[in-house]
Amino acid sequence: MKVTRALCLMVLTLSFAIPVLADCTYPKKPADPPVGATATRDQMIAAKQVTTQYSDDVKSYLNCLDAEAASQITALGADAKPEQIEPIKNKRDLKYSAAEETMQKYVDSFNAELRAYKAAQSQPAK
Repeated sequence: MKVTRALCLMVLTLSFAIPVLADCTYPKKPADPPVGATATRDQMIAAKQVTTQYSDDVKSYLNCLDAEAASQITALGADAKPEQIEPIKNKRDLKYSAAEETMQKYVDSFNAELRAYKAAQSQPAK
């Protein structure tokens, strides 16, 4: 009886120690923006909306990564050693950097096409 009770308490205790992992889903990168030199106004407006949504999705993902790492670190307890915490932070930082870099490249490509679109619109009609 005492053994069963002790095992139940141990299982219960361990279940609280396991961190609640956030469901951090990496946002899918949208298709490339339209070619600005030949795109229509409607295509560029749609591309801006897609770019803004993608940027928002990546920011939500980054916030999720922060929350996930914080949860894992908290679950280690107050007496956690730096060598337990550092791998969690390093993993988060790698995912964070990759997501930011991918997002920035996409936003930069959209901005380049937007400049090309504006340049094409400022050309006199032939």
